[in-house]
Amino acid sequence: MVDNLKKRIFSRDRLPDDIRIILQNQEMRGERLVNYVRSVFSAFSLGMMFVSSEAQAPEALRTFRLVLGAWFAYSVIVWLLLRRRDRYFKWLTYLSITVDISAVCLGMIGGLQNHSGVYEVYRAPTAWLVLAAFNVMAGLRYSVFAGLYSSFLGVLYAAAMLVYVRMRLDVPWVDKAVYLGPGLNIDECVMALVFSATNGVFAAVIAWNSRKLILQAATDSLARERVEQDKDRLAKYFSKDVVDLVLNNPESLAIGGQRMTATVLFADIRNFTQLSTMMQPEEIVELLNRYFSTMVDIVFKNGGTLDKFLGDGLMALFGVPYPIDHPEESAVRTALEMLDALQVMNRELEAKGMLRLDIGVGINAGPVVAGNIGSSQRHEYTVIGDTVNLAARLEALNKETRTQILVSATVHHAVEKIFRTRQLGPLRIRGKPEPVEVFAIMPSDVVPEPTRISLLPPSTTYP
Repeated sequence: MVDNLKKRIFSRDRLPDDIRIILQNQEMRGERLVNYVRSVFSAFSLGMMFVSSEAQAPEALRTFRLVLGAWFAYSVIVWLLLRRRDRYFKWLTYLSITVDISAVCLGMIGGLQNHSGVYEVYRAPTAWLVLAAFNVMAGLRYSVFAGLYSSFLGVLYAAAMLVYVRMRLDVPWVDKAVYLGPGLNIDECVMALVFSATNGVFAAVIAWNSRKLILQAATDSLARERVEQDKDRLAKYFSKDVVDLVLNNPESLAIGGQRMTATVLFADIRNFTQLSTMMQPEEIVELLNRYFSTMVDIVFKNGGTLDKFLGDGLMALFGVPYPIDHPEESAVRTALEMLDALQVMNRELEAKGMLRLDIGVGINAGPVVAGNIGSSQRHEYTVIGDTVNLAARLEALNKETRTQILVSATVHHAVEKIFRTRQLGPLRIRGKPEPVEVFAIMPSDVVPEPTRISLLPPSTTYP
């Protein structure tokens, strides 16, 4: 995990796009802050230079004007580049560090040309503090390499300036503190080089920790956002309890194929094709949306799962992907509540002068193959098998038997003590070589006793 985090901190290419954009925005935010300090400091230094111009040597004054003027102009250019918040310039970080460290060190060179003498160059606290400040501000870019680069550049310039003073200006080495004449104290020079290096490294440490915190915060935030998105998406197909279980235990749903026991419900609006010819397209869509919203709520209320919409029909599952108590009873109760809800809808439709809706429901229970089925581009969790086919055939058989809810013998045996069923006899069903026992359930035959739905651990599946 530590190695993983190190890779993420050092490499932007390995980051997910969302997190990479967040980090880039923070880097540019830090660049704007550094540029604000740069512009204020360079403008202030220009003002101080003009105020104290009489105290400066002409050569030093020319150097200060050139360096500070160019530095301030650069801050204006950066401000123009960063006006748009969506822009990202990685190269700007290293260019700005180069300009800042160069400006400070060239300003020190200007100090060599002043009346006070070269001996103050490695002992002037203000110049080194300014260099340290811009070194440390490299950490605001949230880049470890930027901090190390700033440290390297500071040491390089300080060493180059030391060589320039020693060789070009012929300033001697001394082993004592220098106050009144030209000279380079070895201890002070070494301390200046160490100081230049350490504050840049300190900036890299700041960048490391800041970047780590930003990555962690961004990862957590995106994870929470994705959980909410997953919850919203799953809520369209599963009840709230099942959604929570799927999110807390996602690997349990990530299966390629498994034999399970399921109760399958098909519900379809009868003669909807004929009905749709008498309505406007907008009215059809509005009616279907309301119908499906009502029916899906009932499925979820009874612990079921929406498998799919089939034109003007739907397919629901009970006991899959997570087992529930008495799935057959839940499916039958769902069908009955669908009919009750449809009566309410029909009264409203008749009040508007529209035709009534009528539905047929088929329910079967048995072994199914459950899994994520589809192509590499698109797949969905569903169930297949003879149990599913028979449930669909029972739903279609309602037209011939003039019934509304038909169930198989398996479902009948599971619910006969709760609902009074009527045997229609062995019936020939398409796709079945032998007649099938079919039972009808009428709304008036219901014993209105609520069913308690509870999610159970995964049940035993068929081998």
